[in-house]
Amino acid sequence: MAASDSGTNNIAATVFKDLLRQILSGELTQGERLPGERELAMRYGTNRNTLREAVRRLEQSRLVTVRHGQGVTVSDFRKTGTMELLPRFLEATSDMAEVAHLIEDLLPARLMVIEFATRLAARRADKSDIERLRDITELLIAAFERGDPVVIAHGFQRWLEALIDAGHSVAVRWIANPFLDAYRELMDRFPALWVLEPSFPSHLREFLVALEREDEATAIGALRAYYERVDSRILMALAPAIAMRDRKLGVKPQREEA
Repeated sequence: MAASDSGTNNIAATVFKDLLRQILSGELTQGERLPGERELAMRYGTNRNTLREAVRRLEQSRLVTVRHGQGVTVSDFRKTGTMELLPRFLEATSDMAEVAHLIEDLLPARLMVIEFATRLAARRADKSDIERLRDITELLIAAFERGDPVVIAHGFQRWLEALIDAGHSVAVRWIANPFLDAYRELMDRFPALWVLEPSFPSHLREFLVALEREDEATAIGALRAYYERVDSRILMALAPAIAMRDRKLGVKPQREEA
């Protein structure tokens, strides 16, 4: 029975991923109805119960709407989706201009979450929190000195988890979880996205010292200065795609101040 259930779940996951890809890539568009259960079951070589499980997962991800008597309709994932779609969207879409704008808007949102977590950590972190952050910081710096972006990307996930835990806030943890989940999957799939900014080790050390001293202002200042450098490099790389998207939308380029 366990082996049978596992096989069914694997088939359902395969069907879910394929339909998800079709929706995110635009092959299946907003308002379009999926073929009926019998047709889809035949197409994927499975039974209706397995197919329904795949559709249930699509509904949980807010990618489709299921109405009795009306079938399954594709939703507008740009309005209904959540952060969990980010890595899969990057894989599925061919519109690099849209990807660039998505990342452009995500960067300041990411900083807001980390900044608020920092404020709470500076006020509430205890000795064990600081020790945990120190241990991870040393591991990150060692990986940086080796030039290992994969280890850094995964280690930084642990660092973010430790920072949020140091704030001892259920509310912030709930707010941050979608970002953490999306970041984790993003780094697993695209580790090359990690920017090896030269000031990373000194930033980590300065940030940690500020937390130890409960110096909220210095910690926030170090955070903003570091991410301003990192994000400027990311945006510079994305600039051609962002300009392309702006032209499509008819957005006038901003003039630099004299």
